[in-house]
Amino acid sequence: MAGKARGLLIDITPLRVSAPFRRIFVARLISLIAIGMLLVSVPVQMYDLTGSSVQVGAATAVTGVATFVGMLLGGVLADRFDRKLLILVGRSAAALSFAGLAANAFGAFGSSAAVPVLYVLALVDGLIGALSTSALMAAVPTLIPRRHLAAVGAIGALTVRIGSAVSPGIAGFVIGAAGVEWAYTVAAVLAFITVIVISGLPSLPPHAAVLDDEIPDDAIPDGSAAPEPSLSEPGSSADAPPVPVPSLQAFLRSQRVVGAVMVVGVIAMFAPGIVALLPALVAQRFDANPSVTGLLFAAVATGAMVAALTSGWLAAVARPGRLLLGSLVATFALMALFGLASYAWLAIILLVVIGFLEAIQEVLRYTLIQHHTPGPLLGRVNGIWMAQEVCGVTVGALVAGAFGSLWAASTAVVYYSLMLLAAAVVAALVLGSLRAVRAEAPARTPVG
Repeated sequence: MAGKARGLLIDITPLRVSAPFRRIFVARLISLIAIGMLLVSVPVQMYDLTGSSVQVGAATAVTGVATFVGMLLGGVLADRFDRKLLILVGRSAAALSFAGLAANAFGAFGSSAAVPVLYVLALVDGLIGALSTSALMAAVPTLIPRRHLAAVGAIGALTVRIGSAVSPGIAGFVIGAAGVEWAYTVAAVLAFITVIVISGLPSLPPHAAVLDDEIPDDAIPDGSAAPEPSLSEPGSSADAPPVPVPSLQAFLRSQRVVGAVMVVGVIAMFAPGIVALLPALVAQRFDANPSVTGLLFAAVATGAMVAALTSGWLAAVARPGRLLLGSLVATFALMALFGLASYAWLAIILLVVIGFLEAIQEVLRYTLIQHHTPGPLLGRVNGIWMAQEVCGVTVGALVAGAFGSLWAASTAVVYYSLMLLAAAVVAALVLGSLRAVRAEAPARTPVG
């Protein structure tokens, strides 16, 4: 019984066996808290300065667009330059940007905080911070064997949830107690701490080995030396001349599993858009009860947290592609049922399950992408994947909001969900490469 329980709970083996991964875990958690504080502080300060919700939305949009661009650009750079260097440059620039926001809030650029400076630094932070994130995600598979990638994905999902849950509260407390300028100061200090943590990583060249499953846990490199080139990838021989970075287009054409996961990611990124309809749905069906609104917003996050904490079984799934497609279809079917739910308790339960399934998909997409992507392409592929994650809520909310402008909220939820359900069913039928993929057979597709 105890063994079964351990198999169900999140697998923390990557943290136990890899010192470099522990550094990345700590640095990323601290970064997420600092970035989360910024996501609260910038809108609060912008509204205090301008009194305009339009300006608040514009500042948020600037950061979002810059982050999206930074993810894609960072992915390209991570396949050409040492990834540790990119991470250090990105986190250092983010720390300086946070310090600049603090200085601006303290009035260092005038008698009071300057709105243009706020816009510029929000853009810089979104762009440069995203560069380091893409490089960091590309580096992980060179530190952890493939068999532990599902555990890495679950730990990453849990880290995001913890950071997202903790950072708004910290920001709110600091802003209420000392002012927004001190919230920026705390974020800057946290960012500088991540630079110190990351500086202990080994060199992470773009052609570093993707660790194979033959390496036992007690022989995983501890970071004292740079990874050696992989014998299964371009540049495998120590005496061989450097080879050009392979073409992403050629890889996606020949490696259909990764392309299929990207297609699934495009469909899945619309699911979070349902949050745009929640306030109107509560007003229509649950008498605008603020407690119900809060519980509905918390339900998805709760389900995702439960999924991450009980993700140990995912590593043993023989057909991860089928589970991914089945979870995608089930998510949108449950979303349609949510739109029809007449009782608050039922709506909350449905959203908890939806959050659970979304987190399962996130872990599976991460695992499949890292498992089937060679080291020299990890930066660009991860950049695209993370850009999908970043823009998902925004794009989904816009589309869901458009549905809400045409129909009553409950009807809009049903129609929006049915549209996505149809797309998911088509994907499940068409993406045969994803249905056929097996966990124990990573692709070794040549690229060039």
